[in-house]
Amino acid sequence: MDISSIDTRHGTSNTYELSRGNSFPFTGYPFGMNYFAIETTDDNWWFHPEAAHYRGFRLTHQPTMWAGTKGDFASVRMLPFAGRTKGLTDVPYAPHLSTFNPTKLSIMQKNDHLNTTLIPTEYGALCHLRAADSHMGLIISFPTEGEITKAEGNVIEGYSLQLNAEGTVPLKLRFIIRTSVPVASVRELDPGFLEISFEDSTDITLRLGTSFISDEYARMHIPSQTETELLEEVTAVWNAKLNKIEVQDNDSERVATFYHNMWRAFLYPMKLYEMDESGMPVHYDMHAGIVRSGYLYTNNGFWDTARTVYPLYSLIEGDEYPKILEGFVNSYKEGGYMPKWLSPADGGGMPGNLIDAVLADATIKSVTPALEETFLEGMLHSATIQDPGNRLGRKFQNDYAEYGYIPADVPESVNNSLDYAYSDWAISVVAEHLGKKELAAEYREKALSYRNSFDKEVGFMVAKGRDGKFKSGFSPISWGGDFTEGASWQSTFQVPEDIQGLIELYGGKSSFLKQIVQLANSQPKYDVKGYGHIIHEAAEMEYNEFGQINMGNQPSFHLPYLYAFVGKSYYMQPMIKQMMSRLFNAGWQGYPGDEDNGSMASCYIFNSMGFYPFCPGTDQYLFGMPLYDRMLVHLKNGHVLELTTTQNLPQYQFLDAVELNGEVTHKPYITHSELMTTQHLDYTLGLVPNPENFNETIVPYSLTAH
Repeated sequence: MDISSIDTRHGTSNTYELSRGNSFPFTGYPFGMNYFAIETTDDNWWFHPEAAHYRGFRLTHQPTMWAGTKGDFASVRMLPFAGRTKGLTDVPYAPHLSTFNPTKLSIMQKNDHLNTTLIPTEYGALCHLRAADSHMGLIISFPTEGEITKAEGNVIEGYSLQLNAEGTVPLKLRFIIRTSVPVASVRELDPGFLEISFEDSTDITLRLGTSFISDEYARMHIPSQTETELLEEVTAVWNAKLNKIEVQDNDSERVATFYHNMWRAFLYPMKLYEMDESGMPVHYDMHAGIVRSGYLYTNNGFWDTARTVYPLYSLIEGDEYPKILEGFVNSYKEGGYMPKWLSPADGGGMPGNLIDAVLADATIKSVTPALEETFLEGMLHSATIQDPGNRLGRKFQNDYAEYGYIPADVPESVNNSLDYAYSDWAISVVAEHLGKKELAAEYREKALSYRNSFDKEVGFMVAKGRDGKFKSGFSPISWGGDFTEGASWQSTFQVPEDIQGLIELYGGKSSFLKQIVQLANSQPKYDVKGYGHIIHEAAEMEYNEFGQINMGNQPSFHLPYLYAFVGKSYYMQPMIKQMMSRLFNAGWQGYPGDEDNGSMASCYIFNSMGFYPFCPGTDQYLFGMPLYDRMLVHLKNGHVLELTTTQNLPQYQFLDAVELNGEVTHKPYITHSELMTTQHLDYTLGLVPNPENFNETIVPYSLTAH
């Protein structure tokens, strides 16, 4: 697959009320320090694919539109103009004559016969302006706050600031533009909008360098290559990422969907480091206000990405993933806690502390052995010392330590309680791996605290008061309040580390199976007493119509796989096939909900391969239902795994047989080490269920059973 086939408008047609991705159309390098897009409006959803006007090219660091208008820290807007649009700050453009691609953003302004092409570099870009009119220029403005400090000769210099930096030293993005044609005049149109006109020319090249460190670094990052050379370079880098998994299938639209998800899986986290003159990584420490050595990354929410993104990297991303983990360690060393939601520093958003799952998963899979002791140190710090500012790490750790759960007077108490238990288990995994047996045993015991939130009378996780009594008036469809982006239906099964223990709380497999059948077969009803209004995740569950399993949001990603724990994997196979076929596509409404930093894209990729990392921190991937005829997975260790699916037709909705290297397997899962050494994984689909395919006595990992 070639990156030129990707349309960056994938998943960008959204509203506040209903998300079909809530994505941005980014042009830039994988894990880029900057991305580029065009801005069509001035609200959180600053791009819409059907808009025919635009406000300029936007150099952006936006992690999500939910970060708000000030969430795009240190951004810059550049609007090219020619004679007919001089002085205007919002102009028509022709979407059908424009190019939206990860390697090239080309915008045609028909009224001016002005075409602007942007080719990204790792730390800058080249812009080429061509027009019939020789009176060309740029309007530079700032979505956040910034200033042009110089615009004369063949140089434009300025900076853009990070606003609302809580507890950090704000970032300052320096940018320098070298122009092929000298600046002729400069005037202020409106406050914050500077119009820079060039001397007469119909062909102008702008070379942009940026840095969070200094003007000198920004100058180092100004590209010198030709437009063709830069395009070839970024194309080669992207093709190397996309072709980590090669797909063959008789459905070309389905193949397009797969590769749009591959592209999105490599956008976040974004680089926040640069290379010094000797080729070593350096970054700006936002807590001390100084430059330090080492890697740093940002724009990542672990509540979303821990479940799928990093398990995917552990399979196929051998180059960047160790650097990313080192960057997270640097965030811990400089910020005091392992990060939760980086944008650009840790803002502490969302419940739990699910970076612990990432660190446990990386440890089990030996991604960066040299960092494992530091992983454990940081995990223990969050688990024992509550942040005085009640933002970072486990911000309700004192209550959790006292009660064994988070009391009901704390927002999202149930999800925090369950996520803290998961983190305790993750700590036990890393401790065990490092030979710290007593510590591992201590945290395995702590991990059983999820039981404190289970109300056997109603069969759900329920908020509990400080008096030890469950909250009255419980409804399993009541969203918000005690739960995060869902109700108890979506939250009760958030114990991937111990499903067997949860089964025991239900009184056995029969009762548990009855509950998860109801989970899928119930109507997608909800009430919003906890929120007071309908949030988009609830609307998406209703719109997508897969019962109480809301594939449009991360807490439901693993729910179809619950049936594997009661020997009923064939219950989930049609569900997975229908979800992947009906809820995802390569278009502007490509997702069933928020894509969120690669999390939903990575979920799609795993499901496509026919297996899923049900519990990051274990070495198991549960078999699901493959989507494609043939896949070649280029693993990070250099091996190639071939996946084939026989009888891959719409009416074949069940998994009839699985073979590893020609040998039939009856386990409902495959281990990481098996994946890394297997040459052939062959699936055969069937018209009817095959209860004998997987051995009911072989059950995936659970804490209680091991």
